[in-house]
Amino acid sequence: MSERIAYVKGRFVPESEATVSILDRGFLYGDGVYDASRTFGGQPWHLRAHIDRLYLSCRYARLDPGMDADEMEALTMELIERNRGVYDEGEEFRINHWVTRGGGVSSAATHTHGAHTVVIFTLPMDYTRYAHGYREGVPSVVTGVRRIPPECIEPRAKVGNKMNHVQADFQAAEAGAWPIMLDINGFVAEGSSYNCFFVRDGEILTPTDYNCLVGVTRTHVIDMAKELGIPVRETNLTRYDLLIADEAFHTGNSICILPVSSIDGTPMTHGAPGPVTKRLMDLWASQVGCDWAAKSLAAIEDC
Repeated sequence: MSERIAYVKGRFVPESEATVSILDRGFLYGDGVYDASRTFGGQPWHLRAHIDRLYLSCRYARLDPGMDADEMEALTMELIERNRGVYDEGEEFRINHWVTRGGGVSSAATHTHGAHTVVIFTLPMDYTRYAHGYREGVPSVVTGVRRIPPECIEPRAKVGNKMNHVQADFQAAEAGAWPIMLDINGFVAEGSSYNCFFVRDGEILTPTDYNCLVGVTRTHVIDMAKELGIPVRETNLTRYDLLIADEAFHTGNSICILPVSSIDGTPMTHGAPGPVTKRLMDLWASQVGCDWAAKSLAAIEDC
């Protein structure tokens, strides 16, 4: 297998030679934004939607990638083609975009201009953590770590500093579960890297975009539910709503739709995956011509 290629600050380089300065503000302070998309059947999925969201995050963070979205998309497609020989035919991979404020001296000003860092790279999908969840669901717990309120950092921007999400992951891992984070008012916000959905009496419930990242996958799932005639309501949800849910699932770029088996030890009454969750999973697989759940299970069981 040949080495993967990355795009770093205007150059395509072997991944082993891809470096960023230790004085880069993204490294020093998490002063940057990012986005990640993926492939189905080896082909990019909703790439432009992710790039467009990246540029919205850049505007919020006052970052200038030094190119427009069309150029970013073209560079990404070129990178994918350069890496075709690295991945097997139809092998899935993540497509990652990072933009930081750059720098170069330890006292680089926040309003650094003309030295921003742009990095694009791909990584193979790693199904080991969640593949079995497609078949039996994953346990989830409400953590004591709260989502940073929008008065501090806008949740719709995908920013680089994720320490509160990391802490939620650690806390949930102590219970062998996946975290569900509340906001400071006690309403459900999101997971550590995914959006959260719950089903009650045939209706899908999910937090509003006031305190969660508006995921590309989240939007796609809502659109699929409408196509299937399943009602969706974006609303404030408390822990009570989670414990009485019939079924639940998480959505994200890598996991797609991941069924939840229990919340705080309470099993989902309709199992995992529940009937609504399964309908959404089946529709998505038919749309992309790829049974991604079966593919991920096969990948880990063949190891």
